[in-house]
Amino acid sequence: MEVRVYATLRPIVGGRSVSLPDRDGATIAQVIDDLIARFPALRERLLSEAGEIRPYVAVMLDGRDVRHVGGLDAVVAAGAEIDIFPPVAGGA
Repeated sequence: MEVRVYATLRPIVGGRSVSLPDRDGATIAQVIDDLIARFPALRERLLSEAGEIRPYVAVMLDGRDVRHVGGLDAVVAAGAEIDIFPPVAGGA
């Protein structure tokens, strides 16, 4: 499974994506736990102290924000696309 990351998360993982073993039926929480196990610095960027996805972090499962498809309990099917966007600010 490929998990694509963007912006300020890329230096933490060393690239545009992370390959994880396929885990058909895993939840988003398990995928995030796998990522944090490999890259501990992701924890403070992705999760609140309560273990929830931070408000301005977008975790997308097949193009949909996981908050709308089950949150951390959303099931990840084989071949699913996961994208994680950190908070972004700026502009004029």
